[in-house]
Amino acid sequence: MSYLSISEAITFPGTFFLFSAISALAIVFVFTLVPETKGKSLEQIEMMFQNEHGNLENEMELGDGEQLVQKQLNKTELTN
Repeated sequence: MSYLSISEAITFPGTFFLFSAISALAIVFVFTLVPETKGKSLEQIEMMFQNEHGNLENEMELGDGEQLVQKQLNKTELTN
């Protein structure tokens, strides 16, 4: 479907109303289902999405990224 075929089927104002309805649904989707990631590191965001899918053992808080890096450094030092 193209803009012209939609505008012929539901008129020009109907086309813009349809676009505004889809945009409103997109805004509702983002505000309700997309989690806030401001101020979080990439590792924290990755852990957050893993936790949503059933892996709750490694839950992280906002300041835990540094502790995770320190644990990884300690593991590598012990193996060397």
